[in-house]
Amino acid sequence: MKLIIDITMTLFQTIGASLIIYRQVDNINKKDKLLFFIGMFLYTLFVSFFIPNQFRFLSFVLALLILMYTILRVRDKKIILYVFNIVALFAISEIFISLVMVILGINSKEIVNNPIYNMIANIFISILSIILVYLPITKKIINGTKDLYNKNNRISKYFSIFLVLLYVLSMKNGLEFLLKSNYYINILFIIGVVFILMLIMKNESKYDKLLEANKQMLNYVTKYEKIITNQGKANHEFKNQLMVIKGYAQMKSDKLLDYIDSIVNDTKNTHNSYLISQLNKFPDGGVKGLLYYKLLTMDEEKIKYEINVETGIKTKLNTLTIDNNKDLTKILGVLLDNAIDANKKVLKKEIIISVKKENKYVCFELYNRYKESVDLSKIGSGYSSKGTGHGYGLKLVNDIIKNNKIFELSSSLEDRYYVARLIVKIQNKKKKN
Repeated sequence: MKLIIDITMTLFQTIGASLIIYRQVDNINKKDKLLFFIGMFLYTLFVSFFIPNQFRFLSFVLALLILMYTILRVRDKKIILYVFNIVALFAISEIFISLVMVILGINSKEIVNNPIYNMIANIFISILSIILVYLPITKKIINGTKDLYNKNNRISKYFSIFLVLLYVLSMKNGLEFLLKSNYYINILFIIGVVFILMLIMKNESKYDKLLEANKQMLNYVTKYEKIITNQGKANHEFKNQLMVIKGYAQMKSDKLLDYIDSIVNDTKNTHNSYLISQLNKFPDGGVKGLLYYKLLTMDEEKIKYEINVETGIKTKLNTLTIDNNKDLTKILGVLLDNAIDANKKVLKKEIIISVKKENKYVCFELYNRYKESVDLSKIGSGYSSKGTGHGYGLKLVNDIIKNNKIFELSSSLEDRYYVARLIVKIQNKKKKN
């Protein structure tokens, strides 16, 4: 009798586990499905005879990992996601079915100790798990987490932590609802885990969208760089042409000479020519185009701005690698966005950009007006005067700085200006003998 009960439970548990895996892993052929099913059946049958209850959760996770890796050839980070999903579905089903049975008047000890009740509970747990995995909302959540998994390496860590939490819950309770309060505690625990998981996924999704936006911005700023470079060449050529005209006209009219002189002076003094001359002090690589793009945005927002770039900056920044240039562009993009947003809240809108060089570093200083009070205790690690709700940009900045030691970011308040200072350490290229 016990053998029949064990085989029946094993069969339903194997069907439930297999269908949940098949629902998640794409393009499994019939042969691999059959091999996985047989492997799960033999494992589950072995467990029912030889593995104590408190270790079954851990052995179940290990068996899933081994079978998916060897038979289904799932060898990327999503294997943790698949294991988490199957464990979570079984845990939710187990708590729900156990709760229903207790409500119906079945003693919690009998659910564990009575073979018939234990078999009934496991059959319904498996059936409910299958129903849950085939719900449209579950499919949507699974597909969403898979997409997020492909984009974000950190997600696997979160799911691993939740697996441990579920393991602790399983070891503590299993099917043993000895106290009435236990079901409510367990349900609240599961709800809490799901809520925290959804919150993490939402935040990580926003973070990934920001990364994608920065990637898109880099594509745009390279186009602006070409415009700036070409405009600088055009300005230079235009001045040369004026000088040629001046030479030809020298023998004709003083008024013509005065007029041409005034044009030459105007081209020197125009704001656009000054702007182009400042931006051309940067090398191509993202920063030049980014600043041009953000300065156009400031014009649209009617923000007064100044930009002062020391001569020699191009030579210094030319020593950076392509990846360092991209990181620099991302950091400056976030800092400039913060400054622009802060200026939207003040009457006197103003941003000052200063770029200076020293022997071993280049310093970007961004001054912007701000309205609300600033928490001085937070200044020093990329704190923004924008307020709450804008942390994803700074999270991106902090992640870059954490992984790249050539950047240092600090903040301060100076004469009603919020100042962000970004130091870029320059490694001098070794001279070849």
